[in-house]
Amino acid sequence: MVSRFKLLPASLLAAGLVGCASVPADWGRADVGKMTAERGRAVPQVADAKSFTTQALSTPLTADTAVQLALINNPDLRRETARLGFAAAEVYNAGRLANPVFSLTRMSGDSSAGANVPQLTLGLAFNFANLLFLPANSRIAGAQFEAAKLEVASVAMDLAAEVESAWYAAVGADQLAQMRDAAARAQRASADLAQRFFDAGNISARELAMEKAAASQAVLAAISARAQAVESRAALNRLMGLSAAQSQWALDARLAEPLPQEDEVAVLQKLALESRLDLASLHRRAEAIADRYGFARRTRLIDGIEIGAKRERDFDGALDAGPTVALKLPLFNWGGGRVAAAQAALDQAETELDGRVLDVSNQVQLAAAKVQANRALAREFKGALIPQREAVVAQMQLEQNYMLIGLFEVILAKQQEYEAYAGYIDAVRDYWTARTELARAVGRNLPSAQQPADPTLDPAELLKPKGGGMDHSQHSMGGMEGMKGMNHSGHGAAPAAADPHAGHDMGDKPMEGM
Repeated sequence: MVSRFKLLPASLLAAGLVGCASVPADWGRADVGKMTAERGRAVPQVADAKSFTTQALSTPLTADTAVQLALINNPDLRRETARLGFAAAEVYNAGRLANPVFSLTRMSGDSSAGANVPQLTLGLAFNFANLLFLPANSRIAGAQFEAAKLEVASVAMDLAAEVESAWYAAVGADQLAQMRDAAARAQRASADLAQRFFDAGNISARELAMEKAAASQAVLAAISARAQAVESRAALNRLMGLSAAQSQWALDARLAEPLPQEDEVAVLQKLALESRLDLASLHRRAEAIADRYGFARRTRLIDGIEIGAKRERDFDGALDAGPTVALKLPLFNWGGGRVAAAQAALDQAETELDGRVLDVSNQVQLAAAKVQANRALAREFKGALIPQREAVVAQMQLEQNYMLIGLFEVILAKQQEYEAYAGYIDAVRDYWTARTELARAVGRNLPSAQQPADPTLDPAELLKPKGGGMDHSQHSMGGMEGMKGMNHSGHGAAPAAADPHAGHDMGDKPMEGM
């Protein structure tokens, strides 16, 4: 009997060690990186994040570089990644046998009866229920750990999409600010010219006030656009996990034109159900909870079982030893509460999964519609409105050169052309932002992203004079310095003697400054 007693703890210990699990290597970070890389968002594998960041910021910042910097520097993502440690700890704990309970009891005998030897009882007990449940607990904890990795990878994908959208917003804001600056310079030049006309007695005070008000409005728009550009840069800088001291980076400030073809919505809907990591995470959690629910039903009557051994030295010095069993009897609590809680958790998990499937379907549908809408806007600006505005400016320039219309009418037409350019930039920015949101809804890079992009847009290119149109080379399409000193006597200008700038008389020579 003693030999059996000695073998019992050893057998329990061996069974416990077989089921032991170690903490998962690197808390599953490598698996998270693999998941994001498969969906087009590879996390840079760098030994020194600081050196990588410094080198990346030394060149104009592209969207891909911004995403890479965010994936290694963003503190919010690092905090989410740290959550993997909790899930890894659960895997470790679930795969380990509970520590045995050692007990010691010492009782003194009655000295008057001559029993001077104290009674000493030693006990060692193991939680047999923990050993019995070890495989199921390990399996459930492993499923929860996989779900946690999927969830963190989903957060990384969302961050990448947010950074890409912020990059497009920053580039678009920078280009729009350049356009607004050009329009403000043109309007200020117009107001300066109006002042000279007013001084010469050629326009009324009301017309002068209108020109100055328009110039102030243009300056306000330029200031607002520049402030928006600064705000967009700051938002992108924060998402990349950079401090204010690291914000002096240059943008690769070019927006590509819309792609020739877009993806079919039906294809994207199917791809989203296969690719969305948050869906996969919820599905994995639902499976783990379903496993736990089934286990709770099967073991509802088993609460606590302890198996161990006890060795006792009696008052007379005799030694007694033998196995012990402690069992909680299910007399009052039959485990119905545990089963009900597990079932409620399962219902909740399945409902959340169903809701997310609906969300994904509608998100893809809406994002695809936004892409098409902004694509149509960009095409309308580029194919219709901008050519029409450019044609109007060119024709009015000819008419002004032949003194059929006034100079201020030409300036107004040019300002409207600037607004068309600004609208086009907004539409292209919104198009690429909508594509980024569509990629986020699908859960991976879009198949159409493999198409080669057309030459990118550059404000300097838009501001160059068009063939047959107005030549703004003398004032970079923004200022109206080429107009200063012009004698507009053919339009009712005052005699040269009354013009304080008569020394710059250009007569009836066409205005090359336009």
